[in-house]
Amino acid sequence: MPSLSAAVVRDGQLVWAEAFGWADMEAGTLATTAGRYRLASVSKVIAAAVAARLAERGIVDLDAPIGQYRPSLPAAHQQTTLRQLLAHTGGVRHYVGSDYDPRRPGGAIDQRTYRNTDEALSIFIHDPLVSVPGEVFNYSTFGYTLMSAVLESATRLSFPYLVETEVTRPLDLHTVGPDVIGARVPDRVRCYQQVRDTGEVRPAPMVNPAYKWAGGGLLGAAGDIARFGDALLNPGYLSMASLEQTFTPVTPTREPAPVQVGLGWRIDRDPAGRLRYHHAGSITGGRSIVMVIPEAALSIAILSNMGDLPVDPLTPAQRMAEGFITA
Repeated sequence: MPSLSAAVVRDGQLVWAEAFGWADMEAGTLATTAGRYRLASVSKVIAAAVAARLAERGIVDLDAPIGQYRPSLPAAHQQTTLRQLLAHTGGVRHYVGSDYDPRRPGGAIDQRTYRNTDEALSIFIHDPLVSVPGEVFNYSTFGYTLMSAVLESATRLSFPYLVETEVTRPLDLHTVGPDVIGARVPDRVRCYQQVRDTGEVRPAPMVNPAYKWAGGGLLGAAGDIARFGDALLNPGYLSMASLEQTFTPVTPTREPAPVQVGLGWRIDRDPAGRLRYHHAGSITGGRSIVMVIPEAALSIAILSNMGDLPVDPLTPAQRMAEGFITA
């Protein structure tokens, strides 16, 4: 990969951060810890925190039918809840091959212009559900698009503004925000991809993630992402009740889920038996992970500027954690 940036926060303190490689190979710009990378699906745990904070204040009810906030939704979605969408049991489909067909009206979904939330919802909102809401786990980035649309209806505020007011400002994470095409973003790294046949690394094509800001379209620096994970270790940013909901697995009613998921976060145990929360992501020009081990008061983020890397990012994150746990 052209570059990698990693950070470790322990007991509320940034104890290590370092960047390696090239932020921009063509310009000869070295990567720094200030570099802003595509967060890919790590965006989901940030979006989940927005929903949790709004629920704390009674602005939304995670278990209420979302139709009461957005009555214009098709009938199939009216009774779905925010909790189901956050835990991937809302029955909303994930990507399919035709989403990327340039011959579709408007072109491939990553190449379109999205003027409003309704245009983002139009990608999938009228498609059949893949399961009855609540019954089956089905990972879905589009479920987070729907979740963010519901939050916008409930607050009458845009999702990027909600990220700013519920995450960026309260935690002073100034590098975290939406990936807006054409915007000038300080310290943004250049994105790359590898040519499958030759292995050559080239600049990645421009993509527009505005249709999935909540599910995979945010930017951030590794230090801020590690600090975000640390903020969920103790009550303060979120209440104890919200933290318990965030890290309590949501159980589908019909089929056991292949993974345990709370509000966004995946929940399991590391090789030493310690409780572990994490989420990884992959996008054109980005690979990412955030991992939290509460017993060790440890939060780790690793970000890179190339997607489709042939490695499970949980493995290096865990190896990094072991170094700091035993230090």
